[in-house]
Amino acid sequence: MALGQVSVSDVDSGQGDFSSPERQFLFIGKAEANLDSVLYLDQSSDLDVLLGAPASALKTTLAAAKANASANWTAVVMPRTNEGEWQTAFDIAMAQNIVCEAVVVTDAIAAQSELDVMATAIAATENTFGRSLFFVVANEAPDAADKWDAFISAFEALQDGVASADIMLIPEVFAGWMGTVCGRLCNEAVTIADTPMRTQTGAIVGLSTLPSDVDGTVFNMAHAKALNDARGTVPQVYPDYDGIYCSDGMTLAPEASDYAVIENLRVVNKVKRQVRILAIKKVGNRELNSTPLSIAAHETYFMRPVIDMSKSITSNGIYKPGEVKPPVDGDITISWASRTKVQIALLVRPYNCPKAIQAYIALNLTSEV
Repeated sequence: MALGQVSVSDVDSGQGDFSSPERQFLFIGKAEANLDSVLYLDQSSDLDVLLGAPASALKTTLAAAKANASANWTAVVMPRTNEGEWQTAFDIAMAQNIVCEAVVVTDAIAAQSELDVMATAIAATENTFGRSLFFVVANEAPDAADKWDAFISAFEALQDGVASADIMLIPEVFAGWMGTVCGRLCNEAVTIADTPMRTQTGAIVGLSTLPSDVDGTVFNMAHAKALNDARGTVPQVYPDYDGIYCSDGMTLAPEASDYAVIENLRVVNKVKRQVRILAIKKVGNRELNSTPLSIAAHETYFMRPVIDMSKSITSNGIYKPGEVKPPVDGDITISWASRTKVQIALLVRPYNCPKAIQAYIALNLTSEV
């Protein structure tokens, strides 16, 4: 008779939580204190203490982001000695595994070649580390001698011909506008699937009057449209409605791209991050195989991020949709290219979003007794 044996093993089925870089941005720019270090900020942080008392684009951007974000806002900041040192700081951040959804370069750019360098850095980061992120950068804010037409022409020339869905180029209509946009993107009152255009979360904080140029011309909707047509995210107003709001969050994606607006890029990046982790857990695991039973089980396994993101709630009778629509049959396919190579295709379905609303009003003149 054989000897009795008992063996107990634990199994990791990959059902735990994912790390969440969403809404945490990395800000890089010239400052006067804590140079070449890594700082972690929240709403209680004193920018003068951390970054020095003198004014800087980094401080201005962070102050605007803090004001327009929510109570739980956090950010990573890398102050640099000189302007234009973002790439060194970015390389250090990636090597140190600093978690972020986006990188905000607060020193203004003036040459299209700098956008090309950023696009290359984004591609290298995904190829090297498997990280999906995007950049936010701005041109120089207009000075006292600038006219709006010159500012618009310079912005149009800066972005013309650039094709990178992972870059938001912000026309810095006033100092701090880029930070304002970043704050709205990080606001927890809405999801990453929401456009910064959303008015329900209120007007932008910190500005009640649009700026004027050297001729005293106030920035108006004609200027906003010209910059928006050039793929810029701009401040906008609604006549007879108080407050200044934000346009759609535009990227430098080419014409007809699915990722021309930032909310589409953000939800897909989130799915990519989580599916990558799930895929790593299955390397060398024969439970994932070409049998119908295994394929059916792993369709649910790999669709988990989309299922989680699709969960909606109803609050006080108001339906709040998830970040994406619930998946349906056919939204994921698993196929085997060879005995050792498997291919997984997922479909992510965003909700419609009203960005142009047209109402028709009619009379009913029929006689009623």
